[in-house]
Amino acid sequence: MSQPTVAHLLPFHNPFPPIYPAGTELRVEQVALRQQRYSPLVICGAFPGQELTEEVKGMRIRRILIGRVYRRLFQKITDLDPWPYTDRMWQILRSERARILHIHNEPKLLSGLGKHLIKAPLPVVMHVANEKPIPRQFIPLVSRWVACSQYIKKWLTGVDGIQPERVDVIYTGVDIENRPPWWEISPSRRMEMRHKFGVLEEDAIVILFAGRLIREKGVSEILDAFRILRGRCRRPLYLLVAGNVRASKDPKNEKAVYGRAIVERMAGEEGVTWVGSLDPHAIHEFLITGDIFVIPSLWSDPFPTSMLEAAAAGLPILASARGGITEFLEGCPGVSMIAEPGNIESWVEQLQLLISDQNLRSGAGKWLREKVDRDFDWTRVAREFEDLYNRLVGGL
Repeated sequence: MSQPTVAHLLPFHNPFPPIYPAGTELRVEQVALRQQRYSPLVICGAFPGQELTEEVKGMRIRRILIGRVYRRLFQKITDLDPWPYTDRMWQILRSERARILHIHNEPKLLSGLGKHLIKAPLPVVMHVANEKPIPRQFIPLVSRWVACSQYIKKWLTGVDGIQPERVDVIYTGVDIENRPPWWEISPSRRMEMRHKFGVLEEDAIVILFAGRLIREKGVSEILDAFRILRGRCRRPLYLLVAGNVRASKDPKNEKAVYGRAIVERMAGEEGVTWVGSLDPHAIHEFLITGDIFVIPSLWSDPFPTSMLEAAAAGLPILASARGGITEFLEGCPGVSMIAEPGNIESWVEQLQLLISDQNLRSGAGKWLREKVDRDFDWTRVAREFEDLYNRLVGGL
């Protein structure tokens, strides 16, 4: 008997397989690759050069092509949109005979599919990884909610009034098999990798940031702290920043304007290098060149993927005490989270402690690596999803 199909549904703007180290697409890919009891179907938008139907390592991918003229005429200039993305998605779902719909972090997909689900109900898993508004009229159509952290579960049950017993917390994962910690890399090889990013001195301390270059990620604040640190630190000090800028020339697009301003500022800051947006498979090589990883989020970051990637690399993490970050970092020896992430001096003081104490850095890094080894591999995530699917389709 063939396995039942689970359809992983992605927003149109999320390229798949992932080309950025973004949490949503990465989670879908890594879980789909490890599904054993269900057949994975991924439905997403089509980007230039991609096939509309493709089989990749056991994943069936169906892509939806919406032409540039169509988008401009029906989705930007007017709101007519005679054949919406979700209607096309529903047509594929029916043709592929999907048994379960798994919507990944986009409530608008639930809104668009709602009219179809009312007429032809299917089990729906709604995966929530940030605080996007949930369309209240379609909440009853969701069979099960998955929150990326306890923080998001509290938000769902508090703001949206969803019963706690309908929400599962399934933490995301990291590919630990292909992510050796920095101490398993030979010193000569690691130094060679550091040279690629302009780090030449053997005694240099390298601070890393990886994430989107947007205001709420706190990039400006960590640049302020780094400038002060360079004036106080006797050792060579570097800050390497990996992340993408919102692709828009619209002066009203605040995220794009902020990102371009940050890139311009980094170009003039001594010791700071922007390495651009890295391919998901290149992010680990970037991480193992560092000594300290920072997450200076100004917002309540639900559960950043970069945190797990840095932990897999064996790096100590200095982060804001916000959102789901605390759920992972709580108990890490020797490293305090920053209670007020906008307080630059707090970052300076805590970073100075890590810079001056190698044992502190090593102890924290090894504790974090042991934590991801124990609890955050992708196999665990895939198993928890399939256990959830079993409950929805009667234990298949």
